[in-house]
Amino acid sequence: MDYQEYQNRINRGTQMFEAGNMQAALEVFQGLVNSDISDVDKSRMCINVAVVYEKTGNSQQALQWYMRAVQFEKPHCRYEAQEYLAVYLTELGRLRDSLKVYESLLPSSHLTEEDKLRMRQRIEELKKEINKPVYRRPGTGELSGGN
Repeated sequence: MDYQEYQNRINRGTQMFEAGNMQAALEVFQGLVNSDISDVDKSRMCINVAVVYEKTGNSQQALQWYMRAVQFEKPHCRYEAQEYLAVYLTELGRLRDSLKVYESLLPSSHLTEEDKLRMRQRIEELKKEINKPVYRRPGTGELSGGN
């Protein structure tokens, strides 16, 4: 596929997404994943599919597509999909899983110093959130303060 066709399809998928036609957006982005584009671009299209599933409330499919994106990018020493996955896990309240993703990325030799700083900050934020005390009001099962 030539670049112009690739761009046209991305634009069409984006327009469908923005118009709320999630099924059409899925078809466009999944079609690109199954085309002859590069693995890095396939990873990005998997992220797009995951975002469509997020928008429709299908977290299981979103997670599967984020994982698929990770598989496409990993051999190329990329980590964009892994960061998207970590952010989404945090949004789902799966803080420990998100922390594991960030901690697995940190030792990577392909990270810039700026990337490392961002990862360390996210790790510290997640650790604080995970270790935040949860208080229960005496005599009730109600939570107050924290999670």
